[in-house]
Amino acid sequence: MIIQSQNVKKVLEATLKPVHIDYLSFDSDPLQSSILLSATNGTVLSYAASQSSASSEMHSVNNLKMMGLLIRDKWSEDEQEQRLQSRYTHSITVDKETVTTNIYTYEIEDLHACTAQIPQSGLLLLFIADVAFPYGLLVMKMKGALEAFKDMYGYQLS
Repeated sequence: MIIQSQNVKKVLEATLKPVHIDYLSFDSDPLQSSILLSATNGTVLSYAASQSSASSEMHSVNNLKMMGLLIRDKWSEDEQEQRLQSRYTHSITVDKETVTTNIYTYEIEDLHACTAQIPQSGLLLLFIADVAFPYGLLVMKMKGALEAFKDMYGYQLS
């Protein structure tokens, strides 16, 4: 089941954009993929892939599905761990109440990945980037994306 919402697709596509930091003279490559997953079973609900990687076998829908399953399983295990170096806690205010979500970074083969649960929902957001993409920048992009997905806080798949 793929979520066909144009708004979700637009937000996912916006997350792919490269980052430019003037005062550091830094330009990143775009993310390779941005994926919305089911936190229950890792199913790909919606995704966007950068144009440069769209034709790549590494990012075919089947590979995205496999990566979604892998990341979902790793995320589920890591949510149970007490101390983890690759975990970043992010606090968001929702209806005057502070909600926290964990952001995780992973290295998978020759790629960097970053995932987080959309607060109070059954959804995971996953970014896949080239190995040269800094983890800290992935975490910053994830924090911004979580804010952009605020209308999906509390969304549960039935």
